[in-house]
Amino acid sequence: MKKELRQILRTNRQMLEASQKDLKAIFEIMFRSRELILCETNDGFRVQTDTYGNIYQRICRAANALYEKVGATHAYIALEMENSPDWIVAFWAILKSGNKPYLVNMRYPASLTEGILKTLQVRYILCAQSTQLSGEAIAVTKLAGEYPEVPEDVFENELAFSSSATSMNEVICFYSGLQIAEQILNFKEIVKESPEIANHYKGRLKQLAFLPFYHVFGLFAVYFWFTFFGRTLVFLRDYSAETILKTCRRHQVTHIFAVPMLWHTIEKQVRAEAAKQGAKQEEKLHRALAFSTALQNAFPRFGSNVAKLLLHQVTDKLFGPSVMFCINGGSYLRDSAMELLNGIGYRMHNGYGMSEIGITSVELRRRPKDRNRNSIGHPFSSVSYRLEDGILQVKGTSLCVKKMVNGETAVTEEWFDTGDRMECMNGHYFICGRRSDTVIGENGENINPDMIEKAFLPESVQQFSVLGLPGENGQELALVAQINPYTTQAMANRIKEYFYQVNDTFPKAMAIKSFYFTFDELSPPNAVKVSRAQLAKKIENGGVKLISFGQFQIETSSTGEDSPLLKQVCRIIAQVLEVEESAVSSLSHIFYDLGATSIQYFSILTALAEHFAITGYTSGEAYRYTPKEICEYIESKL
Repeated sequence: MKKELRQILRTNRQMLEASQKDLKAIFEIMFRSRELILCETNDGFRVQTDTYGNIYQRICRAANALYEKVGATHAYIALEMENSPDWIVAFWAILKSGNKPYLVNMRYPASLTEGILKTLQVRYILCAQSTQLSGEAIAVTKLAGEYPEVPEDVFENELAFSSSATSMNEVICFYSGLQIAEQILNFKEIVKESPEIANHYKGRLKQLAFLPFYHVFGLFAVYFWFTFFGRTLVFLRDYSAETILKTCRRHQVTHIFAVPMLWHTIEKQVRAEAAKQGAKQEEKLHRALAFSTALQNAFPRFGSNVAKLLLHQVTDKLFGPSVMFCINGGSYLRDSAMELLNGIGYRMHNGYGMSEIGITSVELRRRPKDRNRNSIGHPFSSVSYRLEDGILQVKGTSLCVKKMVNGETAVTEEWFDTGDRMECMNGHYFICGRRSDTVIGENGENINPDMIEKAFLPESVQQFSVLGLPGENGQELALVAQINPYTTQAMANRIKEYFYQVNDTFPKAMAIKSFYFTFDELSPPNAVKVSRAQLAKKIENGGVKLISFGQFQIETSSTGEDSPLLKQVCRIIAQVLEVEESAVSSLSHIFYDLGATSIQYFSILTALAEHFAITGYTSGEAYRYTPKEICEYIESKL
């Protein structure tokens, strides 16, 4: 660990322990080393940086302007923004001006958010430009200019955010500076147990700001844990897989905390690439992962760095060699994904937390053989765990100070019931699923959908979920797979065959009874996870229309003149070349028939890659010259 970081860790921790442990103290300690780099962004061409000092000055100006406009109301102001340096400015400006931030979940249904704003009596909404929500919009970029300084004694000490809306209830969790300080102070034991979390690459520690700051995982584990100790956040232009990978390589990101959706996408990409190169390459990858894991088990200190060198052909196409520490949270990570990511040297750890309790544990053991068991570790010193009838209950000093459900203050018990089924072995806890997701099988046995869902690794679906849906014999286990509108019958047949083959490996009593396709979204883009309760409600209300596997039929192929895929490809080519769509047919040669230049051709490839979210489309092996050939290639990648 760098000497400079050791000093900051020790000094900032001691200052926080000796303080009032409020949000004002956290702010002052966080921004005391103003020469350090807080933010890195890029516009696709240039990397831009902001120091803690620059952001501090912007916060002070914004707070002064906000105080001048609304005063110190000590009421809630909604903060409706995605992750960005502006989010940081807005968050602290609200508190410094004597107001309380409510962190709007951008993935929530608007009706749910409106109910919460009404409960909190929100009048103002701090946003990037404008808002569709009820309230007076204030653009954070407009909070500038010279205004009198805010009185120091108005600094607020409370914030609120919502749960992940899996129950479709209006749930608001309130935290004061004390609970957040306790969350931050847990970092001491994390570093002691796993010093690798403080590892730098070429003198820098950079956390990818992937998880939204309005979510408990992103707010505490990404924002507060790292900025309190003067580290750097790297912000994304968008959340496509291509942008994430390029950003990590370009900025030399060292820490990535994310949800299973990202890790499963990475696993799928690696295994698909190996399969494309044949059985020998798949076997080679399998042997390399086994050797790398054994090496890291024997020499955990430097084994992960050696692993990245041994498997550089894999890591060079992923996040690059800089990644030192990863945490998964929010939902269950497949064993195969955990083993792959640890095997290639990306030190993958499982964490656990909820909106009501914050982040309460992380599996920090240094050997992959321990982490690959998918434990969530043991509780931090600020909390205690116990199991009641197999359900985890938590108490401690870092839990939210108050909770409201559907406008009513919830009764606070000493022990918070998480609703998660757990097992404890040798002091380490293992998730066994949610109590509310349990489906009663035909033999009366409780079936956990998570345990079934983790067995699947589909390559050609955008999202899928295993859940209980009404059937002939009451609630039955069903699988819903979201496919894109360009899916052909051949693709659908391959998807069906895959799901059927995996399902045949389950005991009959635990097997899935019904399979469905849908073209509708199972959850909002970049959602932490698919909410089974929310999905079941959408299905019931007709918001997600299901087509059984047996009834799914598409008459046209991808290359047929009427296929949606071909029409879209021709449309993109016509837009780039600025010609009429009617001029582009399935057999039109982009160079010879349509007269494209080399620059225009690569613009077409880039546009196709962005529209269909295909990585590596601009590589030489992907070159195709007619819409028909392009469709065949895209079909193989979707």
